[in-house]
Amino acid sequence: MKKMLMKISYCLAVAVFLCTTAAAHAGLAIIAHPSNPIAGITADEATKIYLGKTKSFANGRRVVPVDQREGTRSHKKFYKSVVKKDDRALKSYWSKLLFTGKAKPPEVIGDDQAVKKWVAEHRNGLGYVDARVLDRSVKVLLVVP
Repeated sequence: MKKMLMKISYCLAVAVFLCTTAAAHAGLAIIAHPSNPIAGITADEATKIYLGKTKSFANGRRVVPVDQREGTRSHKKFYKSVVKKDDRALKSYWSKLLFTGKAKPPEVIGDDQAVKKWVAEHRNGLGYVDARVLDRSVKVLLVVP
């Protein structure tokens, strides 16, 4: 009986360790409203949307991307890993497009929680959040490690 309790305790400890380790390294999630029929998105598609090069998902549905404020961990990771631009290059890029009137940057909503809430309330919404804040209110389209 004592051996069985030790095995159960060991298994529980390993399970807790694995769950917390996975959560700590969960990555970044690109999210949409749960009613969006699209199954997923590529990093290239997300980049085109966030740089104003396209205004719709691959299925033709209109998309409204929202951004996090500069300085958040998710903002840094998204633009470094997905869009491949730092803050300076991004500002330069948008300055040119704004000046010519060709496009405007995504609206800045705030942090992970604010973006998740906004996307959950807007059918055409697209955002990115730390995967640790995910719940059933949004649909995950892509996870960036």
